[in-house]
Amino acid sequence: MNFNFYSFLFITLILYSNTDDKITITVNATSGIIEKRENLKLKLLYFKIPCRVDNNITKNISKIDIEIKTKIPEVDEILPSICNLNSVRLEPDSNFADTYLYCILNYTNYNSENIDNDMNLIIAYNPIYTSDIAEFIFNNFENSGKPMEINGLFIYNLETDFCEGNNFFFEMNFTSINTNPIESTVCEFEISENNIHNIATCAIPFSSNIIKCAIDASKEKVEEGEKIKIKAQNYAKCRNGQVVNIKSDSQNTLEINEECSCKFIFIKILFYLLLLLLTL
Repeated sequence: MNFNFYSFLFITLILYSNTDDKITITVNATSGIIEKRENLKLKLLYFKIPCRVDNNITKNISKIDIEIKTKIPEVDEILPSICNLNSVRLEPDSNFADTYLYCILNYTNYNSENIDNDMNLIIAYNPIYTSDIAEFIFNNFENSGKPMEINGLFIYNLETDFCEGNNFFFEMNFTSINTNPIESTVCEFEISENNIHNIATCAIPFSSNIIKCAIDASKEKVEEGEKIKIKAQNYAKCRNGQVVNIKSDSQNTLEINEECSCKFIFIKILFYLLLLLLTL
């Protein structure tokens, strides 16, 4: 009887000591603000911030409200958002786990009319938050909100296969960038001197100065003689939630020397099929 009683006390002591111990959790941002969706009726904007943690996020910890200071880059007003870490457990042989902050921005009391799921929205500062259950150390969140500033763009044609799959492909390199992307990402840049195609979709690598770009030719074919020049622009959107500032126009203008369209691709396919039939 005494043995059972002391065993019960011992187990209870362990449970309470584990509950009382504050857990320190390091949270590293691996992206900016992504997957925005809105509820127009309630004036709520939902979004995610992918991140990496070095400790288990239990259901208890996932209920802790964390305030993230967010803003629209073009506007000075700070928009606080309430976030919760999604529950995740570390694998036995791993020191970290990938999860995300699920956030809600209530913009009922804000004057800005630009809040929607298509806007630029960035993190203004690293969050700082401590609770009775866990102490959070947030890293890299502020960096995701700093614009990547690119200087010295030079455009050139890809050597081969620059028209493929209804896209005209070209490359750019740059002389400097102030902040590398948190991860390799895709951004949209405005094109000047072109009345037909004014957007280029470009992939910015994590650690290289080569940017690969494409112009969509599925609706309007890219004509021979069209010109591509990337113009200076602020807050170009990227799919990982970061933004890009291009400080000056590209150093040169690329003139397209071959038509690119759906029809062009179809003719190429027919040509290769014909060659195949002739060789049978």
